[in-house]
Parts: sequence; structure tokens; C-alpha cells
Amino acid sequence: MASSNTVKVGVACPIPGERAAFLEWLTHAGYEPVPMITLETIARDLTTRPIEALIADVSLVKKDTLAQLVKVLGPNRPVILVGLPQDKIEDVPRDATWLPRPATRDTFLLSVALGLAEGRPARRSPRTMVPKLMSTVDGIMSKVVDVSQEGVRLEITGSAPSSLPPYFMLKVPSFGVATKVKRVWVAMPAQGSMWCGGILEKQSDKSVTIWKNFIANATHTGKIIHETSPGIGV
Repeated sequence: MASSNTVKVGVACPIPGERAAFLEWLTHAGYEPVPMITLETIARDLTTRPIEALIADVSLVKKDTLAQLVKVLGPNRPVILVGLPQDKIEDVPRDATWLPRPATRDTFLLSVALGLAEGRPARRSPRTMVPKLMSTVDGIMSKVVDVSQEGVRLEITGSAPSSLPPYFMLKVPSFGVATKVKRVWVAMPAQGSMWCGGILEKQSDKSVTIWKNFIANATHTGKIIHETSPGIGV
């Protein structure tokens, strides 16, 4: 019997074999899985069986209803979407972590652990996509994907999520940026590729000016993404 202190994780997956694997992995990792047949029952299930994270097949979630789903879940309950690469929602919303099939036990449990540990902090300013800019994370090659006044999203290839520390030094040589970043979330949108969202640590006045100039120049032709709901990342 699960302890009252056990973290409950909702599992909405229509594929029997995969659902069974997810339930087994969660149980063995010390979580209490809560099977959910459809996402329409979440509001009722949250009342009778509170959960702290949701794992859902992407076929059950539409991009235009994801914001409502997050609202129903409430603050700091991460959503993990599972699907094949061709089923991936374009520009996975920050309200969700994307877990590609076939999911392995390690990547599955890592996504759950990171989601629970880091939640969905509210973004205070719009983020803007930029041409993928060469950068480094503690010396490891990376690319800046989008930026905001207080944070950044990075793409890193060839590194495991477990190798990314909670705090790291981000450098964008072409713009003279060198700033400390706190990791907020990690996702694996494709094989061998990792996304990381982070917030800037407290900076000096000079560093703040450099970052503002970086945003002004790097995003001059970028696409601004306005979001009103809380999401993963910044």
C-alpha cells in the first residue's frame, strides 16, 4: 500500500503495453502511479485522487487545449507529453516536456524527476526566437534558441541530461556574453538532442547591460512569442 507521502503521478496513455511499463517504472522508482483513461476526467480525478505530475499521450492533448489542461492541473504540476517524433507538437509549449518514443526507463524517470523538482515557474516577459546562435555551456558546445529578459533556452547535442549541472556558465562569444545561468528544465525533443531552459542568476549592472544589448541585437528579426500562462522555462 502506498504511503500518504508518496508522490502521485497521473498516467494517461491509451497503449496497454506502454501504460503497463510506465506504471511499473513509476512504482519501482517509489512513485504512486494514477491511471487515467482520458484527459476529460482529470478535473474529477484531481478532486478524488490528487496528482503532482501528469504523463499524457500526445494524441490525447491538442496544442490549443494544453493551456486549459495546465490551468486545471494548477501551479507547479508538470506535464510530460509522450509521442513519436512525427506526432510532436510544433514548438512544444513550455507548459510541457516532450518525451519521444520509444521511451526508455532512464529517460522517462529523468523527465519525471526533473519536472517534479523544477516545476513550471511563471515567465515574466515574452521570449523571442533567434537564429540558432553558437554558444557554450561550461565549455560544451550549444546553441541559443530563444531569449527573454530573464532567461534563455538552449539546444545541446551529444550530452546526457544528467551531465548538465544545476548552475552553469553560458557564453555567447559573438555578443560578448558570459553569464551564470540556473537550470530550470530539461527536455529531449529528439534523439541525441537536449533542450535546456534557464534563468539568469543575479548579475552586475554591466552584465545586465550586455544581456539587454544581446537581446536587442540578436532578436532584431526574431519572432516574439507572447504567452500569458505559466510554463516551463523562462
